[in-house]
Amino acid sequence: MSAVPWWQFIPWLPWRVVATVEAADEVPEHLPRRGAVLVGSPTYQKWVVFDCPCRGGHRIMVTLDRSHWPHWRLTEKPLLSLWPSVDAMYGGQRCHYIIRNGATHWVRDNRVR
Repeated sequence: MSAVPWWQFIPWLPWRVVATVEAADEVPEHLPRRGAVLVGSPTYQKWVVFDCPCRGGHRIMVTLDRSHWPHWRLTEKPLLSLWPSVDAMYGGQRCHYIIRNGATHWVRDNRVR
């Protein structure tokens, strides 16, 4: 398992890549708040893995591989951004958000109940 430096666990840091690993099974069990792990390499990004910002305890893993559909794009300059939005359902809870410039922007749920 890859170790994440202690300073990455400072709670007010923006979204950032805290580690890069070659395979998904090397992603650390514990990740800092707003900390993402890049699976692959900086030149060939396969996946990005992070804990959902809702703090419900579920892990998100989205593909960055452009040969798959859907796929996401990740940039780190000036701060981490991930698009399109992440829209996940866990235990009846919908988590729908965009990560832009190091911050989480929640998407309002306009579904009729």
